[in-house]
Amino acid sequence: MHKILLHWFVKGKSMDQFETWKAILSKDLLDLQQLQAQDLSTRIRHSLKEQELGQHCCQAGESLGDAHLLRLKETLGLDEQQWHAYKSNVRPARE
Repeated sequence: MHKILLHWFVKGKSMDQFETWKAILSKDLLDLQQLQAQDLSTRIRHSLKEQELGQHCCQAGESLGDAHLLRLKETLGLDEQQWHAYKSNVRPARE
């Protein structure tokens, strides 16, 4: 009985994390699409949003299992190249 409850809890928790990351990253991608103007202010905000999206990709990768991460990428319509491109936008923390 305890194994069944533990499995349900772990599965439920990972599904909650999946849904949370799906919502966060979907909003990030939508925000990024809306930042397409060429003025300096918008380009700066676009760059910052790319960094934030990359950070969220890294965090999702750390908190989700492989199967959920693959499903998340598919749900968002991102291939491995795009996923890694966003992750590469993360700037190291200043000391």
